[in-house]
Amino acid sequence: MRFLAPLAAAVAAFCVAAPAHATGGMVCRTAGASPIELTIGIGHVAGSPLVSARLLESGRTVPVSAAQWWLDDREVRLVLVGPNALKQELLLRATRNGRAYDGNVWRGGQRRWVRCREG
Repeated sequence: MRFLAPLAAAVAAFCVAAPAHATGGMVCRTAGASPIELTIGIGHVAGSPLVSARLLESGRTVPVSAAQWWLDDREVRLVLVGPNALKQELLLRATRNGRAYDGNVWRGGQRRWVRCREG
């Protein structure tokens, strides 16, 4: 019976342990006609690696990959390129404004206001 107490404690600890959150994300959206939506996945490890990026324009998926990014408590910067890395598809620069990041995206030679939220 003495061996059951440590075993029961180990099982109880395993059952109530919280899951590890190894990744997080951010969603950035423009307002107005032909909206742009950018969804990025970020690893919660040293260096904050960008693990995924998805770009939608007017509901249409634009194939992209991340060329460069920077994320910290004050700002987020991101450059997305096409699949063959020959064309810049989007440039994002935003600074923290309370719980969100507000800034601009450049796509197709046009600058637009954007708000990014963690989530």
